[in-house]
Amino acid sequence: MAADAIDSGDSRHGRGQTAAAQLSIRRRFTDVKFKSQVSIIARLLSTVVLAALVACGHLGDIKKPAPKNGSRAQLSIGYSQLYQEADGIPKLKWVLMFKDKPEEMGRLTGELINYYQQLAETMKTLSQQYPGMRIDVAPMSEIEAAERKAMGEDSAKDFAPLVGKSGIEFEREALLLFYEALNEQRHLVGVMIGLETDPGLQKFLEATKSQLDARYAKVGALLNRRYFTH
Repeated sequence: MAADAIDSGDSRHGRGQTAAAQLSIRRRFTDVKFKSQVSIIARLLSTVVLAALVACGHLGDIKKPAPKNGSRAQLSIGYSQLYQEADGIPKLKWVLMFKDKPEEMGRLTGELINYYQQLAETMKTLSQQYPGMRIDVAPMSEIEAAERKAMGEDSAKDFAPLVGKSGIEFEREALLLFYEALNEQRHLVGVMIGLETDPGLQKFLEATKSQLDARYAKVGALLNRRYFTH
């Protein structure tokens, strides 16, 4: 009887060790699988970051050569540049979604992304109504585009999820990205207003300039209040 009890105890102990080993294997497998999924997500988001940042640098899939002469030709370059940025910047929402940030910043960046989405849709619609608005030309030379792409690749490292910047540093850099883009765009539109002769398009540009100015001031106010020391 004693021998049987010992055998039974050994059997239960052996089964316990086997179950523990199986659990350990499952945990390691789950951990590897999770890390692999995180790695895939990180690579995808890094690609999204690069696409958005490159759009900010005026490099996209536009293949048509830019016209060279005349006010309308220059306006075509301006409209294409503005559309490309408005269409590309909203891709940053996938990065911002995975970053911890204060409520005020999250609300503001959400508003900006929604604004750019609406601006891109509006420009796409207007380009179909007004032959004078082209949004499909190359806004810069190939060498300038290559330079912007290289700059975008460097910036993408800072914004990449998991391995990029975080906390105050990330928040400041993200807001500065919007701030600098808005500043460039509002001046671009200001120049275009002086060249545009179509009343309908001129009205669109004036409204857009006002909207960009307001958002530029709003981002600047948040940067000064929370992220810059005085």
